Amino acid sequence: MKKNLIFFSGISGVIIALLMFFKPPTYIAESTFFVPLTFMEKQINQNGIGFGSPIEIDAHIEVLNSNILKQEVENYFGKELGFDISRTRNGAVKVEVMAPEAQLAASAANMIILWGDSIKQEMLRQNVEQSLEFIKSNLLRLSNETKSLRQTLDSLRIEAQKDSLGLAATLFQKENQFGTAVKELTTLQRKNKTLEGYKKAPSPKSYIISNAQVPLSPSGLPFWLYGLLGSFLAYLALWGFSNIKV
Repeated sequence: MKKNLIFFSGISGVIIALLMFFKPPTYIAESTFFVPLTFMEKQINQNGIGFGSPIEIDAHIEVLNSNILKQEVENYFGKELGFDISRTRNGAVKVEVMAPEAQLAASAANMIILWGDSIKQEMLRQNVEQSLEFIKSNLLRLSNETKSLRQTLDSLRIEAQKDSLGLAATLFQKENQFGTAVKELTTLQRKNKTLEGYKKAPSPKSYIISNAQVPLSPSGLPFWLYGLLGSFLAYLALWGFSNIKV
């Protein structure tokens, strides 16, 4: 009976070892980086040093997990590649790539960081352009409004020379409206200038802590060790089944 248990468990181990031997290998490569500040202006104000806030980190991870980036990875490296994005305890972000080739895994892990920065910059550029369109439409409206108010004030001031008491209230009201419009116009002009600067300036790049290195061996246990474990587990299962049967 014992010989039969050893025989069948050995056969099971050999089968498992052969299956693992012919299974395509999986190589894992990792790269780690700190998320930068979103806007270059903030980085300049901090003397060129600064990491993203927790909100910016979460947003950056969402970009890396986006369908846009996944499609980019699939188009460039193929469907056999998989990757995982996670946040470390120190606030950094880790990119882990699983691929059938060692060089492929390392290249993809490093490229994903660059693509993430590129997608983020494009999203920011689109947001800035939308904001600029809105501000420019308001600038045109306020510019026409201030021009109309200025013409009205000029007319009222001329008429007020003849009837200052009768037009005093109206003149005061229009002057307040004109002052408010000019103030809003100045604020929008400054905002427009700031956004134009955002549009021209590149967004800060990720601070790479460690580039992915080419893995020297596949992940997981050697195929023969899987065979030994399979034999051992098969022996335990057969032994337990035989005892229950008896």
